Amino acid sequence: MFVLSFNFEFLIMKIFLPFLIAVFAFAFFSCKDNSLNSNNFIPSGPVSLVINTDLPEYYKLKTPGTYVYQPGGNRGVIVIHDFSDNYVAIERTCSLEPDKACSKIYVDSMALTLRCGTFNLNKWEPCCDSRFMYSGQVSQGPAQYPLRNYNTTVNGAVITVRN
Repeated sequence: MFVLSFNFEFLIMKIFLPFLIAVFAFAFFSCKDNSLNSNNFIPSGPVSLVINTDLPEYYKLKTPGTYVYQPGGNRGVIVIHDFSDNYVAIERTCSLEPDKACSKIYVDSMALTLRCGTFNLNKWEPCCDSRFMYSGQVSQGPAQYPLRNYNTTVNGAVITVRN
């Protein structure tokens, strides 16, 4: 009579254990931290703005699609009244290479985007030439990460921006 002997030690040591190690190795090495955001590497500076849109210098901010440049943060702050009737405050330092001297964000009001570069004698010179939406999200690379946004609250005609 034929007897089938089954060796559990062989099964566990030669088949199951290598399979288990491969699964754990795959899970460990295939996971990457998608929460890493390069705007964490933008040097920070204090931001504490109170903007009264009833004052003449800020009155234009009542109209959607307008913006003002303000001091604060690393290279300044852009306060934008977007077309969804929200106020957004964005750091003017590009998220791609924040330490480069030319890595500054400007509003391109003709294209309704934010661009990385500088003006030299009233002529636009791109730095990395990344483009961002008014929300700070990347619309055209090489930048891969959004711009830093600051906390914005509105109370009547007063916009408060803080980090």
